[in-house]
Amino acid sequence: MKRTVISFLAVLSLSSFLGCASAPSTEAVRWEIQRRFPEARFEREEHIHFGRISMGLLRGLVRMVPGKVEGQAFPTRVHDLEVSTYKVRSLPDLDGIQGETRFEQQLAQAGWSMVVRARDEGSHSWIFVRSGQDGVLRNLFVVDLQQDELTLVRIDGRLDKAFAEAIAARPRDAVRKVKGESEEPRPESPAG
Repeated sequence: MKRTVISFLAVLSLSSFLGCASAPSTEAVRWEIQRRFPEARFEREEHIHFGRISMGLLRGLVRMVPGKVEGQAFPTRVHDLEVSTYKVRSLPDLDGIQGETRFEQQLAQAGWSMVVRARDEGSHSWIFVRSGQDGVLRNLFVVDLQQDELTLVRIDGRLDKAFAEAIAARPRDAVRKVKGESEEPRPESPAG
């Protein structure tokens, strides 16, 4: 029994190590931001991590729900999900963030591409993606730094299919969001 438990823990630690090799953890990115800006301090508020085992359990639970449920296919495509939010205790002027950060360099060296870098008054956001050797979108990492909150999201899996299924489920909503329109239906103009 003891040998089984030790073997199981070894497999778990190996799988978590391999998972970290694909992308830095949300905690590693938080520490990198604090390293780059010594006056920055963040206090963890929430942390959710679903690895392969917990995502498998989630998939099983979703299958048990009778009928068709919106978003039901998403857990089948994702094998690792990590979300962390931090309360900002102190932060330098965000306008001082210039150039590439170390986590950006690390992600680029590991084959990641930055697809979005947004900068608004008092906030910065980055979205990184990585494809596998087969050209399939496998990883997504989102960093959103506001004056009062830091949010980090990492998703690994078959993301091209997950996004395609989400868009296919509600194509009109997807088009409206891309165009920046509200989700409320517009009044139809009289035909004439």
